[in-house]
Amino acid sequence: MHPIRAAFPFLPALVLFTTLAGAADHCVVLQYHHISEDTPGITSVTPEQFQEHMDYLRAHDHVVMPLEGVITALKTGEPLPERCVALTIDDAYVSAYEEAFPRVVRYAYPLTVFVSTDAVDNGLTGFLSWEQMREMSEHGITFQNHSRTHDHLIRRLDDETDDDWEQRVAADIQYAQNRILQELGDDPTLFAYPYGEYNLDLKRMVGSMGLIGFGQQSGPLWRQADFGALPRFPMASIYASMRTFPNKVLSLPLPITGAFPDEPVVPLDEWQPPLTLVFHPDAGDLQQLTCYLNGSPEVSYVWLEQPVGAVTVTARGRLNVGRNRMNCTLPIGDSGRFGWYSHNWIRRASDGGWYRESK
Repeated sequence: MHPIRAAFPFLPALVLFTTLAGAADHCVVLQYHHISEDTPGITSVTPEQFQEHMDYLRAHDHVVMPLEGVITALKTGEPLPERCVALTIDDAYVSAYEEAFPRVVRYAYPLTVFVSTDAVDNGLTGFLSWEQMREMSEHGITFQNHSRTHDHLIRRLDDETDDDWEQRVAADIQYAQNRILQELGDDPTLFAYPYGEYNLDLKRMVGSMGLIGFGQQSGPLWRQADFGALPRFPMASIYASMRTFPNKVLSLPLPITGAFPDEPVVPLDEWQPPLTLVFHPDAGDLQQLTCYLNGSPEVSYVWLEQPVGAVTVTARGRLNVGRNRMNCTLPIGDSGRFGWYSHNWIRRASDGGWYRESK
C-alpha cells in the first residue's frame, strides 16, 4: 500500500493517482486564522473568500494533501503532485468548525488545525471545543500543537535566565502536547510558532522535542527547506485576494542553495540587515530577482564574486520594530510560475525591550 494511503485512508483515490503521476518535491501550504466577516481583517478571510479559494483549487486541478502526509513525503523522498497544496488554520477559532469544516468535507479536502490549548480548556468565546474537534477528527481533520498559551515564546521575562526561559517555554509546548493527546488521542508531530515568531534557540528546542516547526513566512515547502521553520502563505485581507492567489498556489521553491543569516532576531544596532541568497547554477536569469521588505520594493542588490550566483539584498529603509518580512521572487523559465522565498526579521525596541502588541 502507498505510504500516504496507509497513513490517511480517507483520501480520495484521485489524490494518490496524481501524487504518483507527478514528480514534484514541493508543496504550497496555506495558513488561515478567522473565516469570518466580523473579525479583524489582518487575520481574517470572509467565508466567501474561503469558498473562492476552495473552488479555485478544485477547478484548476490542485491536489490538496494532508500536511502530515506532505512532511512524510518530503522526508522519505516520495513524489508529490505537481500542484500540491495543504490547508492549515491557526488558533482553533470556532469558524474552523462553522465555516471551514463543512466546505473541506464537501470537497474531501484534508485540513490541519493548530491548537492553542488554554483558550479551549478555558472555554473562551469564539474558540473550538474539544467535542467539536473530536467530531472534526472523525472526518479526517487533524489537530497539531500551537502552544498552551499562545505567548510570544521568544521573549524572556524580566530577569529571566536562559535556563529559566527554556524550562518555561518547553513546559508550555509540552503541556499542549499532553492536552491534545489526552483529548483527541493523537500525539502531535507538528508545531506552529505563535505569531510566526522564532529564533535559533526556540527552533532548536522545538526540534529537540521531535516536532517539525512552521512559521508564517511565505513560500512553498521543499526537500531542502528548514524543517525547524517551514513556510506557509498567510491568507488574510489583501493577501487573500484572487488577484494574487493563483501565483501563490502555483509558486515554486526559489532555486537557492543557501540563505544567510538564519537568525531572524536582529542585533539592536542593526536597522538594515543584509540577506544573502546563494543561487543554484541553473537558476535562470537572476537579474529578474525581485525582493520586497514589508511590501516595499526599495531594496538594493549587490551581486557577489564569491560564491558565484550569490546576492546580498538590503532594504533602503529601516526595519519596523516587531516583525518584518523580506519576500523574494524569480520567474522560473517560461512556465509563468515564480520561485518564492521569504525571510523573517524581528526587531526589538531600541531600548532592548520587546515591542508590545495585541493580536
